Formats: sequence, C-alpha cells, structure tokens
Amino acid sequence: MSASPGSVAEIQALIRSAAAAGTPLIPVGRRSWPGAGGWAPKEGRALDTTPLKRIRHYEPADLTITADAGIGLDELDAGLAENGQWLPIDSPGAGSGTLGAAAATGGFGPLRQRYGATRDNVLGLEVVTGDGRLLRLGGRVVKNVAGYDLVRVFVGSRGSLGVITRVSMRLFPRPEEDRTLIYRVRAERALAMATALRRGHLPVAAVVLGSGGMEGGGGRAATLAARILGGGRGAREITGRVVAALGADPDEALRDEASRRFHDRHRQWEDDARLMVRLRALPDRLDEVVAIAQPVAAAVAGEIAADARNGVVRVKTPAAPAGRDEVVAALAGARGRVEALGGSLALDDAAGELGRRVGWVGRGGGAGGIVRRIKSLFDPHGVLAPRCPE
Repeated sequence: MSASPGSVAEIQALIRSAAAAGTPLIPVGRRSWPGAGGWAPKEGRALDTTPLKRIRHYEPADLTITADAGIGLDELDAGLAENGQWLPIDSPGAGSGTLGAAAATGGFGPLRQRYGATRDNVLGLEVVTGDGRLLRLGGRVVKNVAGYDLVRVFVGSRGSLGVITRVSMRLFPRPEEDRTLIYRVRAERALAMATALRRGHLPVAAVVLGSGGMEGGGGRAATLAARILGGGRGAREITGRVVAALGADPDEALRDEASRRFHDRHRQWEDDARLMVRLRALPDRLDEVVAIAQPVAAAVAGEIAADARNGVVRVKTPAAPAGRDEVVAALAGARGRVEALGGSLALDDAAGELGRRVGWVGRGGGAGGIVRRIKSLFDPHGVLAPRCPE
C-alpha cells in the first residue's frame, strides 16, 4: 500500500497522521535505486514523492537549478541539454531514478573524481521531518555557509531523518565530446594500466574495469575503459596522451552516444544483483582490494567490477546466497583485510540472514549513540522506517 501526496502540505499531514497511528513510512521515488545496505525495512507504507516534479528555479548563467524531489534525472537531463548543461550523477540507479532519491542515497559513480559526489553538489534542500516540520536548508547559490551544515546530514540519510521534497543543485557545462577507449587485456595488465593512468595524472574523467576475468584472475581477458570528456581539441589531445601512456592503441574507441551507452550499461551492472558487496580503499591500493575481493567472488560465484579512480571494487551475484558458513567466512575475512588497509566493506544488498551474520557495515558503522541522537532530533516518533544499518 502506498500514498502519493500531491503537495508538501499533504506530506506533512500524512507524516503527522502516520506518527499518531504508529504506521511506519518509507519514502520512495521511482524505486530504481539500490535500497538495501541494511536500510530497507520489510514493512511500512510507501510515501511516493513522484507527483512532485516541477522545476522551481533555473538559472543557466549561474549553473544552478532547484526542482522538486520527484522529477526524474532523465527528465531533468533532457531540459538541461537545451542549454548545454548537465548534472553528472552516475551512481547505480541514477539512470531512471529521481532527483530526491539521488540526494537521499548520496551515492557516487566513476565521475566523482571529475565532478564531485552528489553531496558535494547539493546546495540546498527542503525537507519534511519525521514530526512534520518543514525545513529549508542551505540555499540556491554556490556560497560558503556558516554554522552547522545540515544539508550534508540529510544527503545520504536515505529518508531516515526526513522526506526530501525539493533539491537545489550545482550544474556543469555539458562536454562537447564524450570518448571512451576500451582495452581487452589480461586482468593483471588491466590493473597495471589503471595504475599507469592514475600515476600519470592524466585528466581522464573515469577509469572502470569490467568483470570479465577479474573474478578469478587466471590471465583471462578483462576490460579497461578510460573515459575522456571535454572540447574537441582537448579531447583529442588527452586521447593521444592516454594511448601514449598505455603504450598501445585501444581495441575499440567509442564516441559520443556510443560512449554514453557503454557507461549507462556499466551503471546498470548491479541492477540484477541479489548480493552486492562494496569494498573501498585509497585508489593506490586497488590491486590489493581486487585481490581481497576475489575470494568473495569465488565463494558466491560472483563477478567483480572496479572504479579505479575512486578505489571502489564491487562484487555481485544475481543469486541470493543465504548466510552459509563459507560465505560468511569469506566476507568476514575480506572485511578484516580491507579494514587493515584503512578501507571498508559494506553490503549494499543481501539476504537478511547474511546481513545479520556479517553486519551491513564494518568498523565505525552501525547505529551508534550520535546517530540515534540525530535520529531523535528529526524523527522523534520513529515514523520514518529507514534506519541506519546495525
């Protein structure tokens, strides 16, 4: 059962009514975003924000926009393209997700190193808290704000503190050219090439590694894709520098729409996952993190993909492994090893039993005292069902 309020006032009334009745609410948009990671509850009434989808304020000259949370990122992109601008959110689920969900999940994809994460580009929010208050946080322009930055508290809170109803974002000029150089090489060579691009400080927008061969090594073919964004002359110059740094011509060179389609498919890579494990450490530890991920992939018969510039390695399987001892042991061992590198391992999606046995997040995660205090400030009645993972 879901509710689809058509205004902020209706959302406030619905939240107050749910609090009085003790009915948990789950804020949702198009429901395309990965929703687990210990946050997604099993029970509760969905509060659908998609009826709220107006653009409220758009200043192309200032590269800023304010829009309702329910507007689709695809709809927003189509409008921004007319002015040669875009909002480069490329985290999983972004293709068919809403602006509010992008802010609520706070995710990021391979373009983070070039454009920043979602939380870096949110300028302001309008939020209805769990007790029905309407908060307007931040602003519509790029500026420094004194005091507590509550925008960053709500970005990434996944609806556990309030329902995001409006978002102000920083925009960017749309690149004139979008190029992707694809190399199909042995897995060890793909990692070495990713390292060469990072150490060469080349202005590459993204470097991703495909799962083919990554999950077990063994010299099988892997795919490395280097994305180049910019003006025509600049893109051509960077392309030449990348080819020179890697010492080989690409097996395939994609341009514009073909390049965008490739990265759209990469963004959708985890859509069919029933288990999604995310390992992260500093980018210069990528080889080690991939090695740590390999036993996990073997234990769950999964695949591996890596975001080389951000140091993120993901393991997925479309199956739903329960909390078998060997799977739990593989995940626990991997978590210990990656945390020893100063990194982290989190379950972005998993069966409930496995999540409970392994823990959704590792060291430093969980519903600690400060998290509970923040929750009590903005959702004192616990009406918003999402919670921090335990």
